[in-house]
Amino acid sequence: MSRSVRQSEDDEFEPVTNIYKNSENVINLNCDDFTRYAINCTAEAALVYNSSRISPPLPTKINDWCRAIRHLTNCALNWNTDCKDVTDSHFNEESVRGHIHVVNNICDDEWFLIRYEDVALCVESTTDAWEDCYINFKNSVEEQKNTTKEWTHYQIHFQLCCARALFRRCTLESLFVKPTQCTQEQATTLQKFSVIVSEGGVYQDCDRNMMYANCPGGDPRPTNSILKRLMSAEANSRGYKLSPGIKTEFYILIFHKFFI
Repeated sequence: MSRSVRQSEDDEFEPVTNIYKNSENVINLNCDDFTRYAINCTAEAALVYNSSRISPPLPTKINDWCRAIRHLTNCALNWNTDCKDVTDSHFNEESVRGHIHVVNNICDDEWFLIRYEDVALCVESTTDAWEDCYINFKNSVEEQKNTTKEWTHYQIHFQLCCARALFRRCTLESLFVKPTQCTQEQATTLQKFSVIVSEGGVYQDCDRNMMYANCPGGDPRPTNSILKRLMSAEANSRGYKLSPGIKTEFYILIFHKFFI
């Protein structure tokens, strides 16, 4: 039996709110043709979003983007529920949970959506750099996932977490280091978006027992100087005042959990 990072459902790194199966889409579902079904679902989602860009959506398109993510998620849930007894082909459960995680934390988070309304110029000025980050992340993740179905095997888990951390650093630098038209608050909102998307792409616990210093190319996590800049922007946006009596390292530790 292969060693696995998560051995049971009790080891999920975060509970998610289920999106219930959409009964309207299961009429005449052909459980013998998984490939065609998956292609159709992807094409339908693409029509809903109607954009060729893979960067964060503009605020005017966020609802369409969310509808597309919901559609893909419901497609997977419909198939896995209705066809589980007649075929071995199915959508990977970890991928489904990743999609649900994105829906819960972006599309169903009213506070986040309010903040997202103000990021249009920031999105436009960082689109190319963000897409480069995402393409590299997506390729790295797909390369690892295509080698085995055991995505939580410790070797695959390690590589996936390295890729996730590298993507977050890449987007962080594109938002806070390179010249952009982003305010600090807008950049922080887009970095939060990036973190949630990365968690959806690699829905695993990358906090425990990860030796990031051993990742290919070295530790992919951002430097403390970049973290301080991001932390300060988020604190200002929420009206917080960082207490000088508490070490900066403590703030970074807490902030890292939610934004990096």
